[in-house]
Amino acid sequence: MARKKVSDKKSKEIRRLSEIGLSKRKIALALNIHRRTVDRHLDSSIDSQSDTDVMDSANSWYDHLDWQEIVSESLKGVPAKILWQELKAEDKIPVTYCNFCRHLKKHLPSTTTVTMHRIFKPGERIEIDYCDGISIYDPIAGDIKKTHLFVGVLCYSRYAFAEFSFSQKSEDFLESHKNMFEYFGGVAQVLSPDNLKSAVTKTHRYDPDINQGYVRLANHYNCGVVPARVRSPKDKALVERTVQIFQKWYFYKVRKRTFTSLSELNLDLREALTDFNNKVHRIFKRSRAQMFADEKQHLNPLPEVPYRVETHRIATLHPDCHFSFEQNFYSAPHTYRGCKLDIWINNKTIEAYYQGERVAFHRRYYNIGKYVTNKQHYPESHRAYWDTTARALRTKASKAGPHISKLVHLLLSGDQPLRYIRRCQGIIRLTNRYEAKLVDKACEIAMQWEKHNLPFIEKLLKSPALLGTNDKKEKVKRGDNPYLRGRNFFEQGDSYVREDKGRLSQNEASGNDFNS
Repeated sequence: MARKKVSDKKSKEIRRLSEIGLSKRKIALALNIHRRTVDRHLDSSIDSQSDTDVMDSANSWYDHLDWQEIVSESLKGVPAKILWQELKAEDKIPVTYCNFCRHLKKHLPSTTTVTMHRIFKPGERIEIDYCDGISIYDPIAGDIKKTHLFVGVLCYSRYAFAEFSFSQKSEDFLESHKNMFEYFGGVAQVLSPDNLKSAVTKTHRYDPDINQGYVRLANHYNCGVVPARVRSPKDKALVERTVQIFQKWYFYKVRKRTFTSLSELNLDLREALTDFNNKVHRIFKRSRAQMFADEKQHLNPLPEVPYRVETHRIATLHPDCHFSFEQNFYSAPHTYRGCKLDIWINNKTIEAYYQGERVAFHRRYYNIGKYVTNKQHYPESHRAYWDTTARALRTKASKAGPHISKLVHLLLSGDQPLRYIRRCQGIIRLTNRYEAKLVDKACEIAMQWEKHNLPFIEKLLKSPALLGTNDKKEKVKRGDNPYLRGRNFFEQGDSYVREDKGRLSQNEASGNDFNS
């Protein structure tokens, strides 16, 4: 049976009692240990003391080290392990790494920073953070796309959620929140994000301005938003540490793999996330999944109506009764021209609000330069002008030609009809300079090439070859002339010459003069 180890505290007590003059038997009785144990510790202390004296007298390494330089290097960020290895390689220190750290700590300036252990209630808070993600190779475009890693952590159980997205914009930010709540199966009372623009529009230590899209999400899920202070990572230390774990663990785990889509990357991350949450915590001796089972019942339930991701913008209504969003133009009532409108956008629709009242609703378009117009948003005079002018232009175009009429109807029934009034007038007026059938042909070609602008049609009319209507002049029919040999001369040869001379003599006898 192995001997029970004596603690350092009891070993020091043995030496103290021996120094005050107690015998070994009395020390053994006082500490409830065997007398041989007392002998052994007293003998070892004498040996170690003698060895220390010999070492100090022989080397005196402690006094010969330049501790000022060592401390300077340590404050610059050089690890103590590196400093110890360098000094060990130069045979300047004979002690172990632990003893070196103990002496180094004596020379380092004392830190006055006081830390505090935060205690959270179940379902109280979720901390949220972003970091740079793993790049994706696009095999179609042949380029590399960067991603961002979104991480959310329940503070009580340390249960984590993570997913990659292409940006930190409001759409991706809110979509990641929606996926996080569905993964947790509930919502915490407070959300604690960083101060990115998708969460905070204007930072303040005590009263920051929260992004309106984020406010709408918080209202839908019945939770509050308390951002961390600027440049205060300790306000969300749990998620900061979780991000570091993923960067040092998962990123290196897949460093030799190539992902070709975001869904493929997130699918692999979800499997690693399950392993991470099921791993036993070093301090709590329980896994995050086990602690989450205790916390889940304290989370607020998910709403019955699923959340629809909507982002918020502020836009000014222009004098032409349109506001701009992503290089497209959407109409709103003319009475709000010059006013700032609250624009709410999702993946299908766009809504415009003024002082909480919805004033316009449109389908969202993703191409560039498109005008989406409701004629009822124009003033009455504009609508009257539009109806009168458009009716007259359609009537004139129908008389000019079928393709001219078709092109005019196409332009006037577009997204921005008043924009093409003068173009339609110019197309119809071309019939005054060119034949109507040529203008009609040019309009047909313009519609085939989807080039409905007036300069292209004029270019076709100025180049008949482009229209495929090269004019072929009729051959001039000449009368019989004995002085012109013609084509038959080379075919008939001498016989044609004799006949030709006979006709010439007959004409001279009759008195005909071809020169008159």
